[in-house]
Parts: sequence; structure tokens; C-alpha cells
Amino acid sequence: MPSDDIRLAVGDRLIVLATINSLKRIENGEIKEPTWQVMIESAPSEYAIFQGANEIVGIAGCSMLTARELMNNLPGILPKRLYKHQAQRLVRTLKKVFVKARLISV
Repeated sequence: MPSDDIRLAVGDRLIVLATINSLKRIENGEIKEPTWQVMIESAPSEYAIFQGANEIVGIAGCSMLTARELMNNLPGILPKRLYKHQAQRLVRTLKKVFVKARLISV
């Protein structure tokens, strides 16, 4: 799989492996709502708080203010809902900077 950070440009090709129903939803512009949130439980240091907020901004796409407020008031739930793969990536990335986090299904 390519990295989630790669941006497509005009002329790029994207190959989608999906079911017929999923392809029909894509054609019709029907987007499934994100159904996952991330519970951030603890961060052991100022460095972890700082890095955790940066990772939240980069992966979840929320504002720096929202991410900093959350990381400075732990435990807490990221108010933005995410798709499962996004939430899983965020939890994995947070663990790398020693932030304890887990998924919550909404």
C-alpha cells in the first residue's frame, strides 16, 4: 500500500479495489460517515504531549488548537470522527511517541 501522505496530482491514476456496491456509492458520491473516535488516555512527558498534538493535526486534520487542548487535558476523546484506517493509523503513530490511546466505535 502507498503511504497515506501521498497526494494525487492531475493526471495521476488511482486503482480502486472495491465491491460493485462500493463502486456504485463512489459513482453516486455517497460517502460513508466516519464512525470511529480516538480516546487518548495519557502522555508521560511534555515531549509526548507536543508530538502527540502534531500527529493528531497531521493525521486527523483537526486544528492545532483542538489538538493542543486535548493533549493538555488528558484523558480525553478526540472530538473529530475518523474512518477506521485513519483512527488505527493515529493510534499506532501516537504509540510511537509514547502516548497511550485506543479506538472507540461510535
